[in-house]
Order: sequence, then structure tokens, then C-alpha cells
Amino acid sequence: MLKKFDQALGLDVAGESVRFPFSSASIDALVHATEDEKKVLAALKNLLPEGVEVRKTKLRGHYGNPIIVLHASIGQKKLVRELWQRILGKLRAGELDKLRKTVAKRIDSACRLYLRFNKQLAYGDEFALEDGSDVIHLKLKIAAYPAKQKVASKLVEEFLARTPHEDF
Repeated sequence: MLKKFDQALGLDVAGESVRFPFSSASIDALVHATEDEKKVLAALKNLLPEGVEVRKTKLRGHYGNPIIVLHASIGQKKLVRELWQRILGKLRAGELDKLRKTVAKRIDSACRLYLRFNKQLAYGDEFALEDGSDVIHLKLKIAAYPAKQKVASKLVEEFLARTPHEDF
């Protein structure tokens, strides 16, 4: 089991080294007036490594409705690796393959990988990619040189190709 996690994190396994491509992460979730803030916070914390601080910002929607933004930033590569490990360990069956197929579309020109996770499933400590708006937003900064979208896409595609399936 540890060998699979080491491989998923890009550590040397069977003489081949795969570089972990992510250098930082930013995570956001919106809490709408109809939602329980404690449940959304719990869903967010299921994703985050232990000890990562979550900040809260209160906003007003277009119609005056209250909206709370929950935000966390991770700048330490060790914690970014732990975040990735947590995601892999809790992904629903088939989600890693879904990510592999769509990864190039999820990377922008600033070398950021965008992932959205279903909030309700995250509350139950399970992760599934979703394209809707009622989600937990995750932005992973890709350490690509040169910092170009094509280079970043190739790095992440190679990394995901070496990431084992969801049989942890």
C-alpha cells in the first residue's frame, strides 16, 4: 500500500522517478444562504491536510442574499503532496480515469490545474469530479519550465499515467 502512495506522489518506485508536478494549492467553497456552513466546512476539511487554516469571508449576492466564501491556501509542497494523497485515497471509482481523459482541458495558460469536487459527496468523505457550480474549487499550481500550458499539460499527463488506479 505504501508503495502505491509513494508512486502516486512521484517518488522513486522500481527505479523510475516521476516528478510531483504541483507546487501550491488554493481551495474555495461557497456557502449559500440555504446551506449549513458547518457541513460545507466539514466537506472542505475532509479534503484538506491536518492543520491547514480555513478563512471565512462574508459577501452579498446579486439579490442581497448572504454568501460565505471558505478559502484555504497551501504553499508548502509537503502539504500539497498530502492534499493530493488525500484526494487519491478518497476518489470514487472511475474518477481518476475521468481526470486522465480531461486533464488537458483543466489546465490554463498560467499553468494551473482546475478541479471541482461535489460538495455533498465531500461531506461524506468521498470525492467525485463535477462540472457544476455548487462545488469545492481546487486550483493546483503546476511547476512547469518553461511555464507554458503545453509543458504543464504534459507534466501532469505523465504524472497521472504513473498514478495507480483507485485500488488503495
